[in-house]
Amino acid sequence: MPSSNAFTPFGPDSQVQTIDQMTVENDPARVSVYGRLDITRDRAGLDNARALAVLLNAVVTRLEAEPALPDHAQVAPRTHSMTNPFT
Repeated sequence: MPSSNAFTPFGPDSQVQTIDQMTVENDPARVSVYGRLDITRDRAGLDNARALAVLLNAVVTRLEAEPALPDHAQVAPRTHSMTNPFT
């Protein structure tokens, strides 16, 4: 089942949407999708498929509304600092 928070693709605030075991993370530069989503042949699968369709349609609508969408965005990879375990 999807989480209940409203998802605004490429919005100013980081958001997370979950559908079953699939996670969609949102920030102003990208929408990241990871995890697993089983769409089974039952009511639960139908609910999951509908939730995924709503989410992806929102992303497509937002991208189509961009007046000057580049061919490839220059987005820095997500990284974070870690202490060296060997020092």
